[in-house]
Amino acid sequence: MMSSFKKGMRTLQSFLPWLKPLKDDFYYLSRKMLARPHDPDFRALPLLRLDPAGQYVDVGANHGQSIESIGVMRPKARIVAFEPNPALADKLRRRYASEPRVEIRALGLADQAGTMTLFSPSYRGFDYDGLASLDRHAAADWINAQRVYFFDPSRIAVRKLDCAISTLDAEGLEPAFLKIDVQGFEYHVLRGGVETLRRCEPVVLVEDYNLDSRSVALMSGLGFVEYYFDGARLCRGRSPGLNSFLMTGARARTAGL
Repeated sequence: MMSSFKKGMRTLQSFLPWLKPLKDDFYYLSRKMLARPHDPDFRALPLLRLDPAGQYVDVGANHGQSIESIGVMRPKARIVAFEPNPALADKLRRRYASEPRVEIRALGLADQAGTMTLFSPSYRGFDYDGLASLDRHAAADWINAQRVYFFDPSRIAVRKLDCAISTLDAEGLEPAFLKIDVQGFEYHVLRGGVETLRRCEPVVLVEDYNLDSRSVALMSGLGFVEYYFDGARLCRGRSPGLNSFLMTGARARTAGL
């Protein structure tokens, strides 16, 4: 039922692109009012027993969903959020201008610094900027007949944006928690943060971890073990969903696992 509802909403917004600003504002305000994380996995944050005023890093800030969810579950957290899309980063800076605990950096993260092309898809004039990726294939292929009714592939367009790129290691951070959702580019973020991962041993929440064997090999080599949240507790093992929690032995022991 929920899948059909979401598919219907995507179809509606694709045919009526002027609804986008209203939709974005509605989601932001509703998350604030309901004080509920956008993704149930963020309910696991208190179980990790991290410093509640520690540094929480959001790689792929998008429209601020994870910023809000971290804030709900950890109100004292110091949040550093990375968003490579300049327009989205500017919007987030305006939104959080009065909140000193939130810092927005208009950067993408990868395994080397420089400038890269960000691919931002649209369908029938509706800009799916939340699906923008440094991987063109990942950006373009998400919108399909399984996700939109009356799908017409000829109406997909992919816009190119130049964006500044840094590495996690170059950003001088001390993360206790690190969330990565970058539409297929997760391995490159992890590879560019090896020294930070070794030094800080953050708890990492990453999407599609097991779809890239390079990520699994890298993190396993650094001593990180996979866990997942079952709605009540953190369980060791391969995640049955989109998100995986990765922890070193020391972090797992702190969480009582």
